[in-house]
Amino acid sequence: MTIKTLFFPVFFTTVMALLSGTALSQSTMINPEEMSRNCVFGDCLEGFGILELRTSHGADRYEGNFKDGMFHGTGRFEQMISSTGRSYYDGDWNLGVRHGRGTYWNGVSNLYIGQWRNDLRHGQGSYFFGLTDWAPNKHTESWLQENVENYTGEFVDDLYQGSGTYRWPDGQRYVGTFYANEKHGAGTFFYASGTRREQFWEYGRFLR
Repeated sequence: MTIKTLFFPVFFTTVMALLSGTALSQSTMINPEEMSRNCVFGDCLEGFGILELRTSHGADRYEGNFKDGMFHGTGRFEQMISSTGRSYYDGDWNLGVRHGRGTYWNGVSNLYIGQWRNDLRHGQGSYFFGLTDWAPNKHTESWLQENVENYTGEFVDDLYQGSGTYRWPDGQRYVGTFYANEKHGAGTFFYASGTRREQFWEYGRFLR
């Protein structure tokens, strides 16, 4: 069974000073040309506010807390990725970057729920593939883990790394250790029939 690696067709911009297809290990994108920005509610420098930014794709929107004019604390950032598509990040920020716990929907088919560090997926999290659509609270994280192809476990600097479980919708799953997005070390493959097989991998190569 194929293990899909981390890839979002479009990622959020690292947001510094309001807003100061990428590589596998990155969580940033080149932001479309910014045309204007407007604080439409509250305090967009030191407090809670709503900031609207117009780009060549449309209107982006951040609602949440600010510090020194940067996204800081908790907040939701929605970004136009095309004339009709919209991605979002909802969670914790630290001086303009995603840091803490948050949910990222890429606006197409992939969803991440978990921990972030310095704008990268880092810590415990779940990465879901092939969702036809997504809306907050539509399904619980545990429901998604059992019904959608996904990796749940440890991440290091945007990569599957450490202990984790990779599940397929047909009921099969692999439980073991990963390194740099590859199965690495000891693990167990569980078949949909209920049988299991102990395995050992080295950097994605099956040994036994």
